[in-house]
Amino acid sequence: MKIFSLFSGVGGFELGMPKDWEIVGFSEIDKYASQVLKYHYPNVKNYGDIQKIDWGQVPDFDVLTGGSPCQDFSIAGKRRGLRGSKSSLAWEYIRCLRDKKPRYFIWENVKGVLSSRRGFDFGNILVAFSESGYSLWWQVLNAKDFGVPQNRERIFVIGFREGSPKEVFFE
Repeated sequence: MKIFSLFSGVGGFELGMPKDWEIVGFSEIDKYASQVLKYHYPNVKNYGDIQKIDWGQVPDFDVLTGGSPCQDFSIAGKRRGLRGSKSSLAWEYIRCLRDKKPRYFIWENVKGVLSSRRGFDFGNILVAFSESGYSLWWQVLNAKDFGVPQNRERIFVIGFREGSPKEVFFE
């Protein structure tokens, strides 16, 4: 399986993937996070700013991972939702899905996306994922339930181009 990572940070998604899966690219703009990625993955290209990526120039991949910026969805933020400059980058994630059509995707975000603009933002994102050709499965998971000493709730949306999302069980 080949993976492309958006909003990569220091590569958290990549650490959780099977070691025999190939990472074909990243999209990360933070200077320090990019240095960590380069250290751990010296032969993998960082395509930089997601808004400037020409997806026709990116190798094909099977799995797209990433959590678009959450500041505008977070209950700790100003709650601008998809209208905010950061969280609106979710549309760039969707542009990638529509251009590259990977078999699967994993999108992660804060639980606050569920209540952003009374749920309309999350509904719009789900509709866009579905209209991009994916069957969907989603669930809120808490890091404390997986051995992390932190109460950190996150939503995960899994998309499948073929097959059923019922194949995914986090239990």
